[in-house]
Formats: sequence, structure tokens, C-alpha cells
Amino acid sequence: MKRFETAVEIGVSPAAVWEALVAPEAHRRWYYDLAPQGRFAEGAAIRWLQRDGKVAEESTVREVVPPRRLVLDTRLTFLPVFAEAPPHRLTFEIEPAGAASRVVMRVDFAAEGPVSRLFESEGAAFLQGLRIELDPAVQAELARLDRIGAVEIHDVTAERVGDYQAFFDNAAFRDYPAWSACYCMETHFGGTQEEHLLRTETDNHADMSRMLASGEVTALLAYADGKPVAWCNYGASTRLAGLMTKLRLEPADHQGVGSIACFVIAAPYRGHGLARRLLDAACGRLAARGLDWVEAYPYRAGGSAQANYRGPLKMYQAAGFEPYRETERTLVVRRRLRDA
Repeated sequence: MKRFETAVEIGVSPAAVWEALVAPEAHRRWYYDLAPQGRFAEGAAIRWLQRDGKVAEESTVREVVPPRRLVLDTRLTFLPVFAEAPPHRLTFEIEPAGAASRVVMRVDFAAEGPVSRLFESEGAAFLQGLRIELDPAVQAELARLDRIGAVEIHDVTAERVGDYQAFFDNAAFRDYPAWSACYCMETHFGGTQEEHLLRTETDNHADMSRMLASGEVTALLAYADGKPVAWCNYGASTRLAGLMTKLRLEPADHQGVGSIACFVIAAPYRGHGLARRLLDAACGRLAARGLDWVEAYPYRAGGSAQANYRGPLKMYQAAGFEPYRETERTLVVRRRLRDA
């Protein structure tokens, strides 16, 4: 038997926390963006659905004690390696803490394996995400700043790896902890989706830090108010293994082409033009390296900061990018960097 446990204090009543835990059909932005289909009643079965309607998790409700305790026996199904594991027991306990609530999430596993390692890597982010959804004080901390200080753009050299780590450790996904384990390795890990999802926060932190220090990865940080507040990952397309694999880009079509892979802007600093400044800087550096074209991959369904992590289409259009091709989820846009 192996156990994972995490806890958080949330500045609302136990009843408000309970309502969020058992809300019917609502997608839990803090829990893989899944929505439960079924009743939170003892003995009931619940299917957890992704936005596309696919079942990602199946649960049996074991205990329901409102507003204090919810126990599920559950099995992740979105990857074969998880589906093959025995069910784990997921327990939420809620206690009053003055005017707030203390929430404990406990997960018991039959044995150590891929599912237990997943929770060890990402489990603490679930309750942090729930806190962001419910706690007005936390929401105020993440609110957009009316003004920001002077902005500087710097390459992430070996001397700035510590700044990269500080940004991703503390600010990058403060408003969306579900992505906190990534460290932008999605752009560079060329394995299968299953292999990528089995990587831990520690794996991604270490590998990305090493590649930045050695110059294998090119990236930019924007600084304001004396600290790093925004990030852009870019480079020659054929050197971005994860991007090439995920978007099924053809190497023969990407000789002399650079790619803008992703942006991460700390929540209080959004809406101040930082992504555009990073884009312009990345394009200038790609042109200086002799690349002929730059390519980007805005999602069709933009909207949230997370949906726009590859950059919004309007920004690319304003910067002179033009349509190149389309995929099911992504628009591919290009801009010439140098005259033919």
C-alpha cells in the first residue's frame, strides 16, 4: 500500500468547497478539466468526461458525508498504462478553519506504479487549482496589473537558467497549476504522448534546465518590475522534437524554417503586449541565424490564456503572418524573414 496526501486552506466555507466537489456535470478546471457524469451517492458509478466527450476516469462512490467527506474508488482510463493499474482510493476531507476551510486530498494505491508517480508529480496542483477557483483573496493576487514597469527581453543563457526555474516554479502557472509539471518540455520531448505524460515534474525541470544551460534550447524571458514575468520558446523547427512530433510537421517542409512554440505570461502581466514583444524578438533572432521563414500554430478555439499558449491568431495576423495550412485543431501561419 502506498499513500499520497496533500492539503490546502481555502478562504470559503466547507459548504462552498463541498458544492464545488460534487457539482453535477461541471468541468473541473482544477482536475484535468474533467466533468463527472453520474450522482455522488453511495454505491453510484461516475464517468469523468473530457471536453471531447471521451471517458478519462471511472469511479465508484464509497462514502458521501456532506459537507465533510467524499471517498471514491477510481481508475484512470485515458492511457492504457493507467487503465491497466488497479483502482486507487481518492478521499477528500473538509474541516472548518476559522472563516475558511482546510481541505485534505488523500490517495491510496495498491502498489507503487505509474498512477502513484503521476499523483506524486501533479497531485498537489489539484487542490491549489481548487483554491484558485474558490478563494477571493487568491483571485485578487492573480488579477491583472493596471501598470507594469519597464520591460527588458533577454535570451535564456546558462547564467539565466535560475531565472527560468524561478519563473516556472513560482509564477508561470500560478493561476493554472494543472500545467505546473511541464516546464515547457512539451516542445522538446519527441517521444509518444504516453511517454510524455509519464514524465514527472522532476524529469522536466532537470532536462529543460540542462538543455537551456548547454544551448540546446533557445528561449526568451521578459523582465518587468525586477523579475521574469513572461517566456517564449522558439527555434529552428527541426530542432523542436516535441513540436514536430505533436503537430506532425514534416522535416522536408521545414528546412530554413523557425517555429514559435509557446508563450507563458504570468497572470498579473497579461494584456500588456509582452507576447508581441517576445514574438518580435524571436523573429529577429531567427532571421539573424539565417532562417528564411518563421511559422506559428495558433489554436482555432482561442479564448483563455491556456488555449492561447501557442499565441493568439490576431497577434500573428497583426505581425504579418499569413495562412499556410490547417489541421483539425491548429492553424499554421507563416511569415517570410528574409527576401528570397
